[in-house]
Amino acid sequence: MEVKQAEELSKVLSTLDGVMKAKVILDEESGEPTEVHILAYGDKNPKQLVRDVETAILTVSGERIDRRIISIAQIEGEAQGEGSSSQLKVQSAGLSEDGTEIEVSVEITMGVSSKSSKSRGIKSFKNVLKLSAEATIEAIESIVESKMKFSLDEIREVTIEDRKFFIGVLTVISYGSMSRELVFAGKIEFNSVKDVAEAIIEKMNSSGLKF
Repeated sequence: MEVKQAEELSKVLSTLDGVMKAKVILDEESGEPTEVHILAYGDKNPKQLVRDVETAILTVSGERIDRRIISIAQIEGEAQGEGSSSQLKVQSAGLSEDGTEIEVSVEITMGVSSKSSKSRGIKSFKNVLKLSAEATIEAIESIVESKMKFSLDEIREVTIEDRKFFIGVLTVISYGSMSRELVFAGKIEFNSVKDVAEAIIEKMNSSGLKF
């Protein structure tokens, strides 16, 4: 790995949910990562942070790292946006099948407002992740009205030691300001639609975006 790649990877890790800043340090001779330093909010589970970092590094660089080189430093406080009246929440998320097609539905709330969205496509697990993200983004756009637009750039499944995760990238365009990228990630559990929706919502709430 080159120094420039390490710098780009540090930027990606800094966008993870609950992370304030990240730095990847390389061995001068081999170019292999020897240290990954994470500064995070104190309300985030350190083990989850380590898993998120592992997943992000594997997806972005294609390299598996020893989790022992990841160090987490946490400060008191919550990720920006949490606990406020403008916090987004996942009210419901589910999936239905119709022959060779699936339909994903997601309902998002913010304060007293509630919006739902559905996305339909060919039945496949890869499509479940994609449709879940698209439905979540559409519901968020409806609830924030014309304040900002979102675009799903990519979402993919990754496997680490027989555990399945997903990681995705979306672009946020706020009117009157430049666009920015947000990276979201999570573990695939029983309800993958809800897993994706909650990962996106958590990232939105901690990103500092003003809804």
